[in-house]
Amino acid sequence: MSGVAVPGHRMRAEIAEQPDRWLDLLGARDAIDAAAELIAGTRPELLVFAARGSSDHAAMYAQYLAQNLLHIPAMLATPASVTGFGTQLAYPRSVALAVSQSGSSPDLLATVASFASAGVPVAGFSNDESSALADASDIHVPLVAGPETSVAATKTYTAELLALALTLHRATGTGWAELDERVRRIAASVAADLAQPDAVASAIAAVEGVDRVLVVGRGYSMASAREGALKLMETNAIAASGWSAADATHGPLGQVVPGTVVIALTGSPAGRDSVLSFAAAAAALGGTVIELGPGLIGDATARIRLDERDAELLPLREIVPMQRIALELALSRGLDPDNPAGLRKVTLTV
Repeated sequence: MSGVAVPGHRMRAEIAEQPDRWLDLLGARDAIDAAAELIAGTRPELLVFAARGSSDHAAMYAQYLAQNLLHIPAMLATPASVTGFGTQLAYPRSVALAVSQSGSSPDLLATVASFASAGVPVAGFSNDESSALADASDIHVPLVAGPETSVAATKTYTAELLALALTLHRATGTGWAELDERVRRIAASVAADLAQPDAVASAIAAVEGVDRVLVVGRGYSMASAREGALKLMETNAIAASGWSAADATHGPLGQVVPGTVVIALTGSPAGRDSVLSFAAAAAALGGTVIELGPGLIGDATARIRLDERDAELLPLREIVPMQRIALELALSRGLDPDNPAGLRKVTLTV
């Protein structure tokens, strides 16, 4: 019937447009350069990332990348220190990077205000140039993802990943010509992945009917493990969790019983051996292993093959198939992934 919304049509469209939105972000280079100069000019002893939800997973990725590129400590802020305990922290010479799709979460804004009170300059990243976060930041980097209306974040999340990566690379002097080439290459790879509608079919079949999923990764893939699990929780109302493979052996392995699905992210070279070891241990317990990576688990029940040379931008590529799995699995269960029960687009945490 004309005018009747098809369940999942918004999430599907927003997943599909991600490669184009990454190319659009290359046009925000003036703002990205300003944020990079804020970091380079301050010569910080510490970077602090403030975020919530999916944005916190993007910040986790940036924490790894910042330490590897800048060789200084990077930490994730704890907004409850400000809003719950009323604590005003003292920082060494620092720069704060605040990440929010909407730029309107009260506890994030309170954390940004606490940075200002401590004399810490702030680079804000949001998808709304008129947001409260944009106003409160010394420099604002627009995500230029365009309106995102599905409750589950997809294109705004990957825009955050890319905006943070570009900013940190520019802070270390990486030229735009190199960055432009790398972004265009990975955008083309993801566009090619998206053109294969059956690429995730075996993974979806392996997850159908289960009520628990573990997603494990290491290094840059830690963010993908957390975000992939969140997408499954949001859209399918199943018990999914994302873990470092190293941490998962200290407890979560104990929840693996016959039929438990384990999605193993093997694309990141850093810590890959621990992911492979966890997958083998889970399989020995009767777990169903899905590999997302270059094909290193010979007896995986299902595999989404991703051969990605650019490890630093790998999270852009490996999260997209997990978004697709979450979408298609929800539809197969008769759910509407655009409007998950009990959730809304902007979560105003305090």
